Amino acid sequence: MKITLNRTRDVLTPDLAARIRKAQNPTKALQAMGLTVVSMTQRAFTQASLRPVAWPALKPATIKAKKRQGYGSKPLRSSGALAQSPRVVSVSRTKVVVGSDRRAGSHSLAGIHQLGTKDGRIPARPTWPFKAAGSITERGRKLVSSAARRALDMERS
Repeated sequence: MKITLNRTRDVLTPDLAARIRKAQNPTKALQAMGLTVVSMTQRAFTQASLRPVAWPALKPATIKAKKRQGYGSKPLRSSGALAQSPRVVSVSRTKVVVGSDRRAGSHSLAGIHQLGTKDGRIPARPTWPFKAAGSITERGRKLVSSAARRALDMERS
């Protein structure tokens, strides 16, 4: 799963967007924004307040299967590899791409859990700070904007 954050008016305030455009090196601000998304995503596995929506409970059969495999009964917490997989994939002067390299066959494991499956067999249990329609959550917007401001302020110092 890869998520691309582009500088757009609906994510950044006009003031912050103008500051990024004027920055000598906007990649530092975009890097900070990407790292904030990564941090929020990793922490969302254990901090429910960072999730875009509440996760549905596990089905009894899933709990039994996890127990047989020696895992706990919490959703998305088996080996911990998925929780540690979010990362900044690339950064340029105009965008930052964040993603996860965890796969289930040819499918993105992070994408499956973020959106659920079309057949409903796997419900959505989102960890990325984005709503199903793709917009960033309000808390995500605030934290990402704050990270960009701090990076830009450090550049001026």
